[in-house]
Formats: sequence, C-alpha cells, structure tokens
Amino acid sequence: MDLTVPAVTLAALLLGTARAAGFVLLAPPFSSRVIPAPVKGALAMALSLLLSTQIAPDLPAPTAGFLAVAAVTEVVIGAALGFLVQVLFTAVQMAGDLIDVTGGFSLQPAFDPLSMSQNATIGRLHYLLATTLLFTSGGHLLLVRGFAASYEGLPVGGDVPTDQIGTVLITAFSMMFLAALQIAGPMVAVLLLADVALALLSRAAPALNIFSFGFPVKITLTLVMLGLTFPLLPSALDGLLEHAAQAMSSLRSG
Repeated sequence: MDLTVPAVTLAALLLGTARAAGFVLLAPPFSSRVIPAPVKGALAMALSLLLSTQIAPDLPAPTAGFLAVAAVTEVVIGAALGFLVQVLFTAVQMAGDLIDVTGGFSLQPAFDPLSMSQNATIGRLHYLLATTLLFTSGGHLLLVRGFAASYEGLPVGGDVPTDQIGTVLITAFSMMFLAALQIAGPMVAVLLLADVALALLSRAAPALNIFSFGFPVKITLTLVMLGLTFPLLPSALDGLLEHAAQAMSSLRSG
C-alpha cells in the first residue's frame, strides 16, 4: 500500500511550521526556558498540522525558490507576532519592576535560573503570577486563536506588512507602559508617600540617620502592602491578551 501526500500539503506543513516556530520562540508562555526545545518544535508542528487545511488552498504550485523565500518570510511574520505578544505580556513584569525600584528591592537583584538572568524579586513574582493566570484563565488558547486568525490577513506567500507591524508595535509599547503604571500605581503612590514622610522626619529630627532605617522601612511596607497590586492583575492581563489577539488578526498584507 503506497501512501502519497500531495506536494501542496507538504508545503503547507513546512510553511506553517516556519511561522509557528517563530511565534513559539518569542511569544510567552511558550517561549519560557522551562519548556524544552523539542517540546517547542512539537508544538509548532502541531499548530501547523491543525492549520494546514487553512493554508493549503491559498498556496500556489510549490517550487524550491518559492519555498525558500516563503519560509524566511513566515519565520519573520511569526517572530513579529510573538514579539507583539511578548511586549504586551511584559507589562506585568514591568509593574513589578516599578515596585522594585521604589521599594528598594532592585538594589540587590537575584539570579533567576529560569530566564538565566538577573531579575528583581517583585518583578519576577508578577511575571510568574501572570503566567499562572494565563493558563488558569485559558489565555494561552486565546493567543493560539489569534495566531490562527493571522492567516486570514497574512496568507502564506504574501508580503510582510512592515508599516502595519511598526504601527502595531508602537501601540503595544504605549499600552505596555500604561498597563504597568495602572497595575503598580497604588504601590508606587504609597511608597512615594513613605519617602515624603521619611524626608519630613529627617527635617524634624536631623540627628536621625534616615539611610540606616529608611530602606528597611520601605521594604517592610512593600511586603505588607504587596497585595494591593494582585487584584489588578486578572483584569489587566485579560485586556492585554485581548488586544494582542486583535492585533494579530488585524494585520493585512498588501
């Protein structure tokens, strides 16, 4: 019994895997170092298998030159979509980084074995909480749905819409900063008021060494009131994920 697979189907699997690989390598939570590289490759192939029936009808007759150029284009498109998700998802960690800076935790960053880098404590905690919320709320499925919808506006073999990607990324960066300020705003305001109180105390009692107990007071205050930001994470993360899915599906090739 001979099993023959049409060349168009094989080309659809190849090009779909190329775009999915670029997306998986950059888009959280799939880009985490905790996920082994073979698992990421299997995930990219699984996505291409699911979407092959959507890709194959729009493909021209595959040739070697077309496959080479289209594969590179698909990797670039997938990486751009993954980077867009990463920018919006980083807003949660940036909110924690703002708390680290104002609370004094950024003076001694800790080594994070998952990302293989030096990270502040509260920022990493917010990132892990956001990842947990992403899986528990089904947000990862929303990202996959947005990635699948990208084939409607960006079919395989089309051009890379560089102007649209630039505009979408600028909007994503602005939303990232805004969301980080909204999440960390209550804690930052409390810590700034603590700085004002310590400054007034140093003026009232110049003999006191504010630097000797100022940082312990702020660190203790940060730990006690850290729960102020946690109730804001689910709604902020839902809004960021919805915007990421809409942005992926809104791109159109010329």
